[in-house]
Amino acid sequence: MEHPNTPPKPKGAVQARLSADEARQVFAAEVGPRVIGGIYHTAYWDTVYRVAGIHYGPDALAAIGWDAGWAITIQDAQGVQTHCTAWERDDTTVALPEVTVYRPSHGALPLGHYSTPEAARAHVTDLLVRDEPGALPVWLADDLDDPLSPVEAHLFGRGGAPEPTGYVITPLTIADHYDPAADE
Repeated sequence: MEHPNTPPKPKGAVQARLSADEARQVFAAEVGPRVIGGIYHTAYWDTVYRVAGIHYGPDALAAIGWDAGWAITIQDAQGVQTHCTAWERDDTTVALPEVTVYRPSHGALPLGHYSTPEAARAHVTDLLVRDEPGALPVWLADDLDDPLSPVEAHLFGRGGAPEPTGYVITPLTIADHYDPAADE
């Protein structure tokens, strides 16, 4: 990022912009601990806000109209706004979004933890295909109305009916803080 008093570059000079990944690394300290969905308190404005988006590189340019390298979209009592105000030492984290991880298992044997259900299904599918080449699992839920219901891999048997395999993927919600009332 150029200093405001830097003389303009000659016409025809090409300025290399940072990619989103490069900008993410360069501006990590300015963004601070903020994550999308997190709720924070800014000491300077004495207000609470929720992060709606964090933009890097070309996305930041599109979001704020000038090349700051990064930008953040927040929602607060005043509405929605996008800016590039850095995290300050007196700012605090109020709450972080819940995180869901997906744990595939076979019986009581856990097979890892994944950040997406697709990754957990890929792991189980790979194990099933090793045992039965060409296997095509379908994932049947315990509770059709609950998006966080465990699902079990079933394979089509001889009669065309899906048969359970014992491989289950369980979504686990990770808390961002201790809640004493949750134990009751």
